[in-house]
Amino acid sequence: MPHRFINDFKEGEVIDSVYLVREKSFETTKNGNPYISLEISDRTGMVDCRKWDALKSLFDSFIVDDFVKIRGKVEFYRNYPQLKLDSIQKVDDESVDISLYVPVSDKNRNQMFKDFLSEMESIKNPHLKALVAGIFSDKGISEKFKTAPAATDFHHPYIGGLLEHTLACIELAKMIALKYKDVNIDLLLCGTALHDIGKIEELAYKRSFYYTDKGRLIGHIVLGANIVSAAIDNIPNFPEELKNLILHIILSHHGEHEWGSPKRPMCFEAIILHHIDNLDAKINGFRHFVKTYNDLDSSWTKHSKMFGEFLYKRSDSRANFVAQNLGGEK
Repeated sequence: MPHRFINDFKEGEVIDSVYLVREKSFETTKNGNPYISLEISDRTGMVDCRKWDALKSLFDSFIVDDFVKIRGKVEFYRNYPQLKLDSIQKVDDESVDISLYVPVSDKNRNQMFKDFLSEMESIKNPHLKALVAGIFSDKGISEKFKTAPAATDFHHPYIGGLLEHTLACIELAKMIALKYKDVNIDLLLCGTALHDIGKIEELAYKRSFYYTDKGRLIGHIVLGANIVSAAIDNIPNFPEELKNLILHIILSHHGEHEWGSPKRPMCFEAIILHHIDNLDAKINGFRHFVKTYNDLDSSWTKHSKMFGEFLYKRSDSRANFVAQNLGGEK
């Protein structure tokens, strides 16, 4: 039986297919009846599920990141599907086609990486050029950089997402530098290239996307600063002020302490990077959310945690774009 993609679910249909477990919990109703709450996914999206009157032994028979075969009925709540499950059964990894479950950038990752390296060739400062070359000549780092998502959910949450996001930020940085001639373009390009490098250690992404222990305890900003600081220490006579500036750009790129930034931006290039990073993340986050929770009969999405609002997705031009480009990807 062919796989039934989540974004094709229809109200009332019975689903009998295999999905990846993203989250699970064993809970009780107000009346004390136990049930299993699941979030399952494939490459087209995710869906919440409930297995009522469930046994703890069933809950313990599989873990997050396992594949399970489920049978259940699609019910819609506020125009979005959820599943009322009849059965859950763990399946062996060997029987699963992983390409059905892991979302991947629609852009060619090898070509994006070539474009990224080409952009780095424009850096003229010899110390910054050596820094970028030293980090990305490490095959282990470069392969992780080409593979990692940029986030688990909010923006660029797919294989190649980190590289796609970084390259987009580089393109935005170059546009800004054309407008504001006093930008130190070498510093801005280097900081942009390295601002999220810590995500190669913060996130796990072989199957479902989640935070590593290191990622939760330290976070990608500090992990990235550590990677860059260690690389700088291997470059003879690297100027101390330049080291401080590039580390500051990385440490401040989230902008505010409440957004996880150890420092607020305090130099021109850090301020620019913070805003272009946020801009590209928000644009991609909007489009990803519309694609994942796309009800073509409504002008609105469900409530978005990223934006803290319901999102209006339909204008005369966007309505056609959403339907044609974001509504039915497989």
